[in-house]
Amino acid sequence: MKLLVSLFIITAPALALAAGGGHHDGIPSAVMYQAINVAILVAGLIYFTKDGIVSFFSGRKAAYLEAAQKSAFAREQAEKEFVDIKNKLANLDATREESLRKAQAHADDMKKQILDEANEVTKRIRQDAELTAKLEVQRAQNELRNQLLKDSMEAARTVLTKDIGSADQQKLQKDFINHVGV
Repeated sequence: MKLLVSLFIITAPALALAAGGGHHDGIPSAVMYQAINVAILVAGLIYFTKDGIVSFFSGRKAAYLEAAQKSAFAREQAEKEFVDIKNKLANLDATREESLRKAQAHADDMKKQILDEANEVTKRIRQDAELTAKLEVQRAQNELRNQLLKDSMEAARTVLTKDIGSADQQKLQKDFINHVGV
């Protein structure tokens, strides 16, 4: 496309001259001066703006290369992170069953430990209750014995004071003296 446009621009003056009816006047001197002026203008522009244009495009090239390096580095980092996340997900899927099994085993161990502790507490409570019951039975038996002794002593005292006579009294004193030996 550019080639066609360039060809048309180059051949356009020839077409214009051909349209002049075959006059062979040649190129007027004003056009030659204008062409020389344009050539001087283009040469001056190139000479004075060459350094600016070169530095502008070299700056753009450096900025583009730097941006390309940053982009490549960011892409590498993103790919590394992607691979890392992918590996973590694969590892998570691979260890899921093992983690569940470990958690279940830990839960079973905790359950067994809690049941063992509960059984120990139950056994200790039962032993404490049995010991308390035995102590209460012994205390009640001791109270009953003491009460029985008091009641029997009171009954004996009553019997001795009412039913014993002086002959029995003397016989008891003799037995007491013989046994004690005084």
